[in-house]
Amino acid sequence: MSQDPAAWGEQFAPWMQGCAEMVEHGRALLAEVRRIRRSGAGMAGSEQVGLVPVVVGADPVGALVARARLGENAGRSTKSKLSQCDAAEWTAVMEEFGLQGVAAYPNFALGSWWMGLLSDDYGDWRQDYLAILDYSFYVEYNVDTAYGDRKDRLKREILSLWDMPDLPADLQARRAHVAADLAYFDTKRRDEADTSDLTTTGLTAWVYHDRDHWRDLKAVDSGIFGHYLSFVPGPAGRDDMMLTGLTNDWVDIGPDLRHQECGQSVLALTRGSLVMDDLLDCYERTVWMLNTQWTDTGSIRAERYAACMETLGTCLWQMGNHRQDPWRYYALTFDLCQAAQERELYAVGQLADCYAQDLTPITPTGTLRVRVPRRSLPFTVGVGSIRHTGTVSLHTAVCTAVETGVLPMATVEQQFIIPWLLRERRISPSAFLTYMDRTYCRRFSQIMRSGYANDFRRPYGEAIGALVMEQWWHGMYFAIGAGSLIEAQPDHVAGDRVNPGERNSRGVDQLGA
Repeated sequence: MSQDPAAWGEQFAPWMQGCAEMVEHGRALLAEVRRIRRSGAGMAGSEQVGLVPVVVGADPVGALVARARLGENAGRSTKSKLSQCDAAEWTAVMEEFGLQGVAAYPNFALGSWWMGLLSDDYGDWRQDYLAILDYSFYVEYNVDTAYGDRKDRLKREILSLWDMPDLPADLQARRAHVAADLAYFDTKRRDEADTSDLTTTGLTAWVYHDRDHWRDLKAVDSGIFGHYLSFVPGPAGRDDMMLTGLTNDWVDIGPDLRHQECGQSVLALTRGSLVMDDLLDCYERTVWMLNTQWTDTGSIRAERYAACMETLGTCLWQMGNHRQDPWRYYALTFDLCQAAQERELYAVGQLADCYAQDLTPITPTGTLRVRVPRRSLPFTVGVGSIRHTGTVSLHTAVCTAVETGVLPMATVEQQFIIPWLLRERRISPSAFLTYMDRTYCRRFSQIMRSGYANDFRRPYGEAIGALVMEQWWHGMYFAIGAGSLIEAQPDHVAGDRVNPGERNSRGVDQLGA
């Protein structure tokens, strides 16, 4: 298949050029990272990227880092560890939707057969093809850890999945995007394999010296290139590609420190600072950038819809996919939600409005704000043996979706009400975690079924997006990010990519994703 953008018509040229530039910038920065790791000159830095010791403050975040350094986490790390769901509800979903092999893992199922359809790029069979691209990406991304000697055969099988005759031009372009992105990840995984014996301190971070080159690295590091043609062209579309990864990185700050992850974007934006005020500055700007996908009256911009769904759908996926431990992190630091809410979380700004070219934080000059339409939603929920009743003020899209049966109330309970009850100290951290552990698989099945029951129509997507934004506006992701620092301990480079057949000194059998 020709890689010449002209082969798909002039209308695709801007996206193809953008794809090529992002991959080129990403691989060039990876080469710098590789040189620094291999030379051992990590603290010296380079023209574009450097490895620096993090700065820790005398504040609540610093106190948590101190607890991590004293070994409170007992060597535990759950990043990239997948678990199957054995609940009857999830088994029924597997049987109904024909989910077998790795597709039976909620991480894969929700990340492709739910998110791939949630973005609503098309209203026909082409959307299914995008889901196949998403799924193929998941599988090939994990070849190095999940399949061992079978990986070459598996790659051939993946390519055969893509090889459909007479594809429309835009699907050929999307397939080329995914192929380019996998070339980036192949480079990254090979580099990590070469340096996986290097130990980490758990307190060094990769920082970058050019905002737009870093953005492009983060865009290709996010892995949703199959949807890139649905994004607006130019810097705004590339910002949206980056946002899918930035939002994910908030739940991974500690594990990424532990494994010296070069794509950790929160630390790139704080320039290696864990000082609470610097993290709050970054959180504030993350939300400002998310707000650019919304109108000033609190609905998703039509031209940014697919990007918004990929970004916020990813958030819902990571909040309960057994791959990470976000709710454990939240239970450690839920009281920090208030500090985030005291910031201005309703301003609007693209990346260049929030950060200068050298990644110095700046403030948008405009006055545009998102005005969130909210009303009270009543709830009754059982936590342990105690029933809790009351109301919460949520985006009207969430309330209407619950009232009309579009969105399961149970999803709202797990994603917002139960965390809110903990923040209000109406339940204990132990009761909170017990509830979350017991409802993981059931909630997965409810989310999958709700998407298909509503044919992934936009009222459903708007409700999902509004629910996740309420988490951001209420500071939940800041608390999770701070709590993740309980894992800021020494380990190995890319230690989260250990072959699941190995049981080593790092103490965890893991399967990457």
